[in-house]
Amino acid sequence: MRGKKIGFILSTVIATIVLSSALAPMTLAAFAWNDEDNEQQCKKHKYGDVCDKTKKDIDCNILLPPGHTVIHIGKTDWAIVDFTIQAADPVDGIKKVQVHVTDDNTHIKTAVLGGDGFYHVSWTTLGKGNHHVRASCFDFANNVAHDSLSIEIKK
Repeated sequence: MRGKKIGFILSTVIATIVLSSALAPMTLAAFAWNDEDNEQQCKKHKYGDVCDKTKKDIDCNILLPPGHTVIHIGKTDWAIVDFTIQAADPVDGIKKVQVHVTDDNTHIKTAVLGGDGFYHVSWTTLGKGNHHVRASCFDFANNVAHDSLSIEIKK
């Protein structure tokens, strides 16, 4: 009985080794393909001959209006809200800044770089209620950083 148990364990170990060695080249090839693919992606997004694969160096801050701002609209149905975003990436530069506001017909708008060095976008159709605002700042390597806040529109 003991000999059969040892034989079974040995055959299991041998089968595992054979299977592992058969799969190893495919596994290594898959990792090499991913590294190569990442390098190809990086080459497409090089800026100043530097490939930045992290978002740690992106600054993305909604400056205006401040978070938890309450805007009173009186008898009108809509508020006009101007957003100012500070975005910077010292390695790659900023490619675009998008702003998303919940509960609005226009969900995403692209902010425009102003002469003051900040990005600006206006919403003209914000009705009463709470709105979550999220800025997304993209660098030229397609990394993204976010900032968010809430505002309230009241009659």
